Amino acid sequence: MIAALATDPTRDITNIPTISSDRADAFFTVSAVVAGLFLLWALVELIWRRSPVLTLCLIGSVLCNLNEPIWDALGKLRFHEGNHIAWTQFPDLAQPVHYPYWAMFVYTGFGGVACYVFYKAFESRSWQVFLGAVVGQAVMNIVLEGFIITSAYDYYGSQPWRIGTDFPLWWVPVNYGEMLGGFLLCLAIRHWGGRGALTAIPLVPCAFSAWQLWAGWPTYATINMDIDGAWRDVAALSGVAIAAGSAYLMGKVLLDPPARKSTPAAEPAREPVAV
Repeated sequence: MIAALATDPTRDITNIPTISSDRADAFFTVSAVVAGLFLLWALVELIWRRSPVLTLCLIGSVLCNLNEPIWDALGKLRFHEGNHIAWTQFPDLAQPVHYPYWAMFVYTGFGGVACYVFYKAFESRSWQVFLGAVVGQAVMNIVLEGFIITSAYDYYGSQPWRIGTDFPLWWVPVNYGEMLGGFLLCLAIRHWGGRGALTAIPLVPCAFSAWQLWAGWPTYATINMDIDGAWRDVAALSGVAIAAGSAYLMGKVLLDPPARKSTPAAEPAREPVAV
């Protein structure tokens, strides 16, 4: 089914695929277990290391789920029939967004853990660690959406860069919202200390939402326009440029060593001149 859909760039939105009840149960169970493991990790951080940062990031990740259907509608993503649905959003649209429980569980990692990892990368003051987090998210995003959870939903319409799987690769740079979240969280904790960690709750959903439009608005606009596909490729490329440029600037702020202020050299003592 997915292979057939991937070869058809003009998917008919009225013909929504269906997954089996066994697969729907598997998505629900596995994603819930993974979310439970992330919660256990947060409890270890909270109790043994006295760090509430990951716990607060996970709390914030719950709110990301209210944002996700907005990008689903703009980006032409539809969840397949047969998923265990948590709620329906945009009921007035011809194709409402039926949001599944497994997506809520996935956001513990895609939102909360991702923000925490980028926070730790910025905290390390190491370009190597930061670039490792950037590359790691790209790999995780492609593997997760291209091969693991792709049978529970699909992207319809003409999407740029649908290479190898049904997952359009233009989404990769648009999904880096938690890099911004980790950046702002690191600034908050440096400025306010432990109290700054509380900002993780609003930062995780707000950064995710802001970045989707920050890097994705050109592609959201063009995939919903009746134009030549080459313009959609240009829009997708602009998303890469916006994300890469923003990542570089954030890295320069937090990862480069602070410039040392040069102190003026003391003037040599003047010898008295006899008159």
